[in-house]
Amino acid sequence: MLAMADGRGIARDKRQWGLPKARLSVFIGVFLLVSTVLTGRLYEIVLNPSVHYSNMAQSESFTSFAIPAARGTITDSSGNPLALSVPRKSVVADPLLVTDPVVEANLLAGDLGLSDLSIRSTLLQPTQFAYIARLIPNSIAATVQGQIDAGKLNGVSLITEMKRVYPAGPLLSPVIGQTNAFGSGVSGLEYQYNSILSGRAGSEAMKVSVAGLALPDGVTQYQAPRAGDNIQLTIDSSLQYVTEHALAAQVQSTKAISGTAVVMDVKTGDILAMANIAAPTPKGQSNPANAAIPVGSPRALPEEAATNLAVTTVYEPGSVAKLATFTAALEKKVITPSTVLTVPDHMLIDGSLFHDAEVHPVEQLTPGQILGQSSNIGTIEVAKMLGKRTITASMQRFGWGLPTGLNFPGESQGFLDPLSRWSGTAIGSVPIGQDEALTPLQVLDAYNSVANGGIMTSPKLVKAISTPSGRTISPNYPKSKRIVSAPIAKTMRNLLENAVGAMGTAPSAAIPGYQVAGKTGTSQKPYPNRPGYQPGAFWATFVGFAPASHPVLSAIVMLDQPTQIYGGEVAAPVFSQIMSYALAKYHVTPSGAILSPTQIAALNAKSALKSAISSASKLASQQSKAPTFALSSARGVKQTGNTSPSTSPTTISMTRAVRLKVRSGR
Repeated sequence: MLAMADGRGIARDKRQWGLPKARLSVFIGVFLLVSTVLTGRLYEIVLNPSVHYSNMAQSESFTSFAIPAARGTITDSSGNPLALSVPRKSVVADPLLVTDPVVEANLLAGDLGLSDLSIRSTLLQPTQFAYIARLIPNSIAATVQGQIDAGKLNGVSLITEMKRVYPAGPLLSPVIGQTNAFGSGVSGLEYQYNSILSGRAGSEAMKVSVAGLALPDGVTQYQAPRAGDNIQLTIDSSLQYVTEHALAAQVQSTKAISGTAVVMDVKTGDILAMANIAAPTPKGQSNPANAAIPVGSPRALPEEAATNLAVTTVYEPGSVAKLATFTAALEKKVITPSTVLTVPDHMLIDGSLFHDAEVHPVEQLTPGQILGQSSNIGTIEVAKMLGKRTITASMQRFGWGLPTGLNFPGESQGFLDPLSRWSGTAIGSVPIGQDEALTPLQVLDAYNSVANGGIMTSPKLVKAISTPSGRTISPNYPKSKRIVSAPIAKTMRNLLENAVGAMGTAPSAAIPGYQVAGKTGTSQKPYPNRPGYQPGAFWATFVGFAPASHPVLSAIVMLDQPTQIYGGEVAAPVFSQIMSYALAKYHVTPSGAILSPTQIAALNAKSALKSAISSASKLASQQSKAPTFALSSARGVKQTGNTSPSTSPTTISMTRAVRLKVRSGR
């Protein structure tokens, strides 16, 4: 029994020890297998790493910094800077390295003039980079740098960024536009040419520690930034200044909502001035959104408009649109300059009454008289001879309802009703400028084409683009094209002179010594939120060119809702003021010749000599009558200032200039 019992015990012991040994063998096998796999993987990572892990390692030991490129400069036609970028310091922080947010916030608040609470919240952000203040003045930057050098602002540093500045102040600001806080264009030319002005940012890679601090090895990779290209505009800053101030004075005087004025070189299409002025609602007052503004309501002092009204605002142009009808009528030979038409003062068309601005008996008028007096009924009589297809085609060839080619941000191409939508009264309203919507620049383009002998030249704001290396790039504009024959254009120029004559609607557009041609426009303003026209609300326009026989410059002036409604009363005087300055500045004679510097110098010398001879004669005459102690008397003559002849080019006598045999440049 004992032996049997011992045998059972031995068997039990074998069962107890056999199973653990098997488990142990499996465990050892798995361990060896896993170790082998891990060792092999470790060998692969260390000695033969994949691109993925190499990139991870690089990213953990290097930090890349973007280096902003210098934004290009915008200059006027003479190279004077209108927009440029200058270096400024910005205060930034790595909150993870800030040791005492409360103390540092208090120090920075005193330096920067900011709330310590807002700075403290910035220093407590869970990030490694945060702006505290951007583009601070150099004097404040020096103070902050001193605090950093003294070890009082751990985790705070200064970085260099570029700030956009405008040396001419608000001059031309609706056209130039603006940049945002990070230097990207958001409006105007700054936006339109942002990719050209911005250049290309550079980069810098630097070895850093786990804490993000730069290691002694320093920079390992560097790509230099490429500065942006520079843009030279066609704008003449002095003419722009005169245009803006003349327009602003009239906006204020007539209590208009806004006004726009554009001056253009007839031959090239270069825009020499583009003024946009607005008189905002006074502080403390407001107008409901999209609601009509009462005529003559109080306005604040005029200022630069928020947008380029000359291209972004459309309006019913009124009588300036009559150009299209009369040009087509001359081409189709339904009228000649000597044609006499019977013109009543009113007419009924499809149940609607059309009338002239003033009551008058039935008159016999020529085309020149109809344009000069701006007769609506006379124009409609001519339009009825043409028909809607011819009238629409004539408007389209002047570019109405089509892009101008300027491609200015937010520019409108205007609107013309398709033939299928002409109403029964359209033959009366469209020819006199009531059913179409145009921008002031589109109106000027049309008249500039007539002034240019029938050739339409695309309007231009950019004269040239230059790269940092000095290479000049000509901007791409649509090619000029003939839209009216030269004889018809010449006839239209002659007809348009009637508006500025004594019997015309715009004698105040006249310029002494020069022939001026143009047209007035006075158009009702519709409600912005419902059908119908606002009582007493009008757009007033004058558009023209000079000298009329050989045009050199063209211009348009438009006022939005002036209290004096007629274009000949409020827009024409501004045209005269602007054009007078421009003709003198560019030394344009009444015959259309442009004086060369040599001719100007010769004229000035003659003027100075004549003044000197006259002064000497007066002095000699006075001395012959004076006693022997006449020294004080001679001084008195000098004190009057009459012996100092003017040598200013703008005082040249145009009568004498015409007598010179000067070559016509345009």
